[in-house]
Amino acid sequence: MGLDVIEEKNLNDAISYALEYPRVVLTEAKPLAPNGATLPDFAFGLYVGYISGVFFDGFLRRNKRFLNEEEMHGFHSVLFNRTPEIWLKIKAYLQLK
Repeated sequence: MGLDVIEEKNLNDAISYALEYPRVVLTEAKPLAPNGATLPDFAFGLYVGYISGVFFDGFLRRNKRFLNEEEMHGFHSVLFNRTPEIWLKIKAYLQLK
């Protein structure tokens, strides 16, 4: 079953916000990137962490519980489908080709 329509919308809203305001997520990417990590990969990790944190916190507040296995699958499915869009935003913000 995955996420219900409202929770899927909430997740897409969190992703859209992060994509609309990349500075919120990526401001510290360059100074915090560990040695040996590529900047885009580190930035992608920051994005996924930000989106996950915002969504999971909101889900817990709204539902007073954590996601079950089906809902977690739905979360990953939505995130996976929006991954190309996230990568494009990261590359544009970091001015990479």
